[in-house]
Amino acid sequence: MKPPLSKCVIVANGAFPSHPLPLAALRGARRVVCCDGAAEKLEAADIVPDWIVGDLDSIAEESRMRYQDRLVAVAEQETNDLAKAFHFCLEQGWRDLVIVGATGLREDHTLSNLAWLADFAQTLHASRTAGTVRGRVVLLTDTGVFTPVLASTQFRSHAGQQVSVFALAPDLQVYAEGLKYALDGVPFTRWWQAALNESLGETFKLVFEGGPLLVYQTYQ
Repeated sequence: MKPPLSKCVIVANGAFPSHPLPLAALRGARRVVCCDGAAEKLEAADIVPDWIVGDLDSIAEESRMRYQDRLVAVAEQETNDLAKAFHFCLEQGWRDLVIVGATGLREDHTLSNLAWLADFAQTLHASRTAGTVRGRVVLLTDTGVFTPVLASTQFRSHAGQQVSVFALAPDLQVYAEGLKYALDGVPFTRWWQAALNESLGETFKLVFEGGPLLVYQTYQ
């Protein structure tokens, strides 16, 4: 799998990526927006953030002084720093987004960030106007990629790739083509019901109405 290069990468304050694919996406980005607590991690990797966004309660004083010309303080506490960084990007008109560093430490933060990912996709869709570029947001981990989808979609894949599908809305019916274990429209009432599947070839397709779905694909 090739790294999904993006014009903008958001770095959350989870485990800093170590796998070559998310690192390549990060180093190949045109601009890097980081949540405030990730500034020191970026500095340790010799990457200078273009913007640092958040409530600024997690950034060291030394970094605050060094990057004072690129700090964006968002005081409200109804959303987390990842959501603040996403909305900052959207306000700038940046709609092609890759998120890294959003998993790997506290499990509650991981679950929250994955749930936010589906909301981000819906926000991008709702904010699109005539003539604007269709938005995209994906989340890269050290093992694979999470993609939120709002409508029936065909995915590039390879035989043997591990695939999990998470239905985030109750009683969502999903049909699949190209996966080892059939999804034949049985309503999903639990997150785990379509997890741990496997691709049979170069593509697979998910057909559904409603949503959203969160689709995970391993790199290998």
